[in-house]
Amino acid sequence: MKTNHLLIVLLATLLLAGCGAKETAPIAVPAGAQAGDPTGLKDCEFQTEGSRTKYAAECGALTALLDEHVEKQDILGMVMAVRLADGTVIWDTAGYTSPSGNEHWTANTASLIASVTKTFTAVVVMQLVEDGKLSLDDTVDTWFPEQPDGDKITVRMLLSHTSGLAGFSSAWGTDLDKWSRDWTPEELIAEANKAGSVGEPGSRWAHYSNTNYIMLGRIIEKVTGNSWDHEVESRIIKPLGLKNTILNDGNWKEKVVPGYLKTSDGYQNILEHPWYSQVSASVGWAAGGIVSSAADLMTFASALFDGRLVSKETLELMSQSVGTGDGWAWGLGGGEMEVDGHKAFGMGGDNACYQTFFIGTLDGKFIVVALVNTNGDVKSPSMDALQLYISGQE
Repeated sequence: MKTNHLLIVLLATLLLAGCGAKETAPIAVPAGAQAGDPTGLKDCEFQTEGSRTKYAAECGALTALLDEHVEKQDILGMVMAVRLADGTVIWDTAGYTSPSGNEHWTANTASLIASVTKTFTAVVVMQLVEDGKLSLDDTVDTWFPEQPDGDKITVRMLLSHTSGLAGFSSAWGTDLDKWSRDWTPEELIAEANKAGSVGEPGSRWAHYSNTNYIMLGRIIEKVTGNSWDHEVESRIIKPLGLKNTILNDGNWKEKVVPGYLKTSDGYQNILEHPWYSQVSASVGWAAGGIVSSAADLMTFASALFDGRLVSKETLELMSQSVGTGDGWAWGLGGGEMEVDGHKAFGMGGDNACYQTFFIGTLDGKFIVVALVNTNGDVKSPSMDALQLYISGQE
């Protein structure tokens, strides 16, 4: 009973932290590849080091990096895809997706991507800005007239976590009645308002809060007259042909690889845990409610960096730091970084035992996507991989 209680506390703590990381040309994929279809990606299992295949050296480096991080972190496994300077995407895995050691990651393995969802939401917002239907300087009282400080909080502040809005779940603790309830977005925003402001709107100090993106999801709906789900599907998922990307409706067990939490008693499948399995999908929604795979996330990231989803100028704007907090320089829908002299943009997701990260250089030459289904770190190996391939191919 004591172990079970500690597990509930840990799961609640991870969810309270938010689902985030503390969170021109067409898509460049090999000839014959369909968007989201890993058959056109170079599987490193068949590009072994020492062979005469074209990408043997690049794959050898990726295999070694993944093996090193999985062993160092003592986690089950990891999958990573890398877009190289010539546009080719290679991918590889290390370890397994379950303690049995029988299941391996694939480029198509579906997983909760948590706060990488925020980048999808941000892309829709920025498309509406490009269409002239929204302005980054619009204040939220336009759509939420009763919102405290609504005349001061702008769309830009929501995107960059500089609005001062609290996290709606900050006071929930392990209260399953709260976590399992089906909330409307307005109810979640009201929960955040009960907690009071955590900062002055527009401050350079960014307070990471899922509430920002719940509000953005509703703004998308109010501006377009369509659901957030419809806008994400029609603007991103369908045009890019994403085969494994779905909006989480709560049927997690049927759609994703199980997540495993390492405890003193061994690995716990959190999808079978009675507390976590009852958490409502409504608390993720536009802030963390998407399921995807390494292949699909690479297709999404490639489209973003290639200027297919938003213009290059818009991506540059998204990558500019607005506020700092939690060790991140927050732009619009992700964080600004610099790797080996290259300006980069990326975003991470963390939902209990599901971690996801993507990062790419703004010139689109190098992109890395990584996922794990245990309580491990994907940001560090992704940054290591990006630096490795930048230094090796320039």
